[in-house]
Amino acid sequence: MKLPRKAMTGMMAAAMLTACSTSEVLTPPMEVGDGGQPVTDSNLSLASQSGGSYSSSTASYPVENSSISANSYTPGPQNTLEAQAAALQYGHNPVASAPLSGDAGSYPQAPSASYQQPQQPLQQQPMQQQSVAAQQPQSAAPANVAALPPAAAGTIRFLPIIGAPVQAVTPLSRQLGAEARARGLTIKPSSDPASEHILKGYFSAFGDGGNVTIVYVWDVLDASGGRLHRIQGQETLKSASKDPWEAVPASLMQQIATKTIAEYVNWRDSQRS
Repeated sequence: MKLPRKAMTGMMAAAMLTACSTSEVLTPPMEVGDGGQPVTDSNLSLASQSGGSYSSSTASYPVENSSISANSYTPGPQNTLEAQAAALQYGHNPVASAPLSGDAGSYPQAPSASYQQPQQPLQQQPMQQQSVAAQQPQSAAPANVAALPPAAAGTIRFLPIIGAPVQAVTPLSRQLGAEARARGLTIKPSSDPASEHILKGYFSAFGDGGNVTIVYVWDVLDASGGRLHRIQGQETLKSASKDPWEAVPASLMQQIATKTIAEYVNWRDSQRS
């Protein structure tokens, strides 16, 4: 009876071992899962040889520069300053886009800021025009200051006489003033620009064979200095003096003054008629 029990026990143990080694115990039913192929012993052996490592195609990225190792640069968030600095260091600019082409005209242009002056109300424009018109006479004021004052009619002035000494000029000047006032003329100072006419005289004296000749020329100028008329003449007297001006009496210089004013008045009257 013992042998049969031992035999039965051995047979049961062998059956249990056989059931544990078969692949049918690990095979799930076909209805469970996603319909994939059942896992066989060959699949289990391949899994055991890989040592439990897991690889995915989405975990690997192509590297442009083979000299840069995976540990040399750790990508961080792309919206941080560190990520932008790292991208610039490796030749990429995450902020600016690449140019479209080599032409300067194809680059994206930023909209130009244009300032438009706000249109002023219509009621303010007449007031501004009046203010501008009021400022125009002020700007023209300096020109009026620089302009010559209007010359009064019947006024003359004498510039310094050239060529005659003092003893000859003194009687001449006195007679010029007397003749001018006698004919209704007003004599202005030589520095006063407000005169109708200016008289500028040149004198010369020379001896010739016992005679002395006095030559005189008067230029009649306008208020700005332009010559309008010329009065000229000469007087001769007998004298053997070595100095011609020493032989010229005061009466001769007074005679020249009388002739000068007379000729000037005749010319002035001819210009008015």
